[in-house]
Amino acid sequence: ITIATTRPETMLGDTAIAVNPNDKRYDHLVGKLATIPIAERKVKIIHDVYADPDQGTGAVKITPAHDFNDYEVGKRNKLEIINVLTEDGKINKNAPSNYIGLDIFSARKKILEELSNKELLVKEENVRNKVPYGDRSNSVIEPFLTEQWFVDAKKLSVKAKKIVKAKKTNFFPSNWSKTYFQWMNNIEPWCISRQLWWGHQIPAWYGPDKKIFVALNEKEAILKAKKFYKKNVKLSRDPDVLDTWFSSGLWPFATLGWPKKKEYLNKFYPTSVLVTGFDIIFFWVARMIMFGMEFLNKEPFKDIYVHALVRDEKGQKMSKSKGNVIDPLELIEKYSADALRFTLLSMASPGRDVKLSEERVKGYRNFLNKLWNANNFLKMNKCDFDKKSKIPKISININKWIYRELIDTKNLVEKNIKDYRFDEASRNAYKFVWNSYCDWYLELSKTIFYSKDKKAIKEVRAVSSYVFKQILILLHPFIPFITEEIWLKNKLDNSKKNFLMFANWPSDKLNKDKNLREVEKIISIITEIRSFKNELNVSPGSFIDISIEKINKKNKKFFVNNNLVLKRLGRINNFLDKDKNIPSATLIIEGDIFKLYFDQSVDLNLIKDN
Repeated sequence: ITIATTRPETMLGDTAIAVNPNDKRYDHLVGKLATIPIAERKVKIIHDVYADPDQGTGAVKITPAHDFNDYEVGKRNKLEIINVLTEDGKINKNAPSNYIGLDIFSARKKILEELSNKELLVKEENVRNKVPYGDRSNSVIEPFLTEQWFVDAKKLSVKAKKIVKAKKTNFFPSNWSKTYFQWMNNIEPWCISRQLWWGHQIPAWYGPDKKIFVALNEKEAILKAKKFYKKNVKLSRDPDVLDTWFSSGLWPFATLGWPKKKEYLNKFYPTSVLVTGFDIIFFWVARMIMFGMEFLNKEPFKDIYVHALVRDEKGQKMSKSKGNVIDPLELIEKYSADALRFTLLSMASPGRDVKLSEERVKGYRNFLNKLWNANNFLKMNKCDFDKKSKIPKISININKWIYRELIDTKNLVEKNIKDYRFDEASRNAYKFVWNSYCDWYLELSKTIFYSKDKKAIKEVRAVSSYVFKQILILLHPFIPFITEEIWLKNKLDNSKKNFLMFANWPSDKLNKDKNLREVEKIISIITEIRSFKNELNVSPGSFIDISIEKINKKNKKFFVNNNLVLKRLGRINNFLDKDKNIPSATLIIEGDIFKLYFDQSVDLNLIKDN
């Protein structure tokens, strides 16, 4: 029977030859014995699904001691395990005498020569193969069986699975629970010992006859040994340390004084939420849940928020070799920590990796500038911040409108955060601040600031500053640095804890006002005019005349009442009662018909032809 291998030296430890149960070519050989050349060991030819009929000859030699897959085949078929290597990578005494002491590569060369001399080498060919190398030593890593400590992870997984099924611990996004269960349902015994210099040392001691005593400390181990041997004996401690993930798995309660001190443990265990990456759901998250349920019979956290991976703008994983690494410190230096924070939050959509680009960070830096300029506008218009938390009395419609928008946004952001939709939360906050407050409310308020109505000016000053104060509180979890800076500059709190971080979250509630339709209509009309200009490729800053061709009485009254604000924001020179009898563009808004007249620089006929 002919086999193919990339590691001829492991033939010295072969204990079977496997063929696939569906490979009829070898049916007549299954169950028979074959002699391994050089080792001269008789091994059985077996059926196993690991053998791939389309790979090599379809027959594969099995070395349980020196290959991970072969080890699993060996367990399934109860094969003998023969280790032919020493810890320093030399051939040991389980091999023929003329191979003992050779390193792996010398043994490989010698075996090929011997096979060739015996005319047992059918052919040699070059193949691409994945060979693991040590990071520090740059040496080839060889699978090598040693005695290690294991944990019965399957037993530990029972409670850990129940707690997630019962939704006492929840994944966000929820699809990651499938990954969790996939791993937990196929869990294997966990090797927890490591041969490292640093870590939690295995709490096991050996007696003179290698009897093992597991104890909390050396004193307890000595007492156990004395009881067993009926006398004092010298013990030696196991030099191995625990797997890092074992130590990390204890983190939720070991850091809180467990098992002795209860004060912090009772206060902070379980915690509310764990934020983590998808790549360590099994290595860390599952282990923390298993240990929490085993030692405290309580889940370590209520929610698990699995964040995305940050990639480059093309969706490629960042790596030094690709040269596409974006250094967050450089972005912070250039655009601020807040701009980077807000960018990442706004892109944190469930199930999607973040495609990060500098342009996006730059865009959110502009948002911070907008916020800063809004504060300057308020100060310029003498909008002194009232340190009281209550909203002033409101009578003007634009003030009622922005207050309603504030409460609606606050409610949305609260829900978004509760649902771990930080992308939606940041977008809703952004939309309110940029569009509703800065682009519309402050622009609409200018008409009042420019008027001589002192009572109206006083109310707009009070409302605009109150809403801005709530904006700072609302935005603080997203952009803490600039909001805190503005808060302190304006001295918005006279208490000892005058920092924004101590401010109460907005708790305002709202009675719906049906009279806000007028403000919404102003916004709608101005938006329509701006959109129409854009569609005609006309400069947004150009002024126009408008003639009203058809309008109902109610809407006509609306235009009279809001003449000034419509003119200023819509860039309108005049509202005309009659057609100017020159080229115009017709705009229909809610059934009302308007004609728009542009200056001579706008060629409507050319636009129409285009």
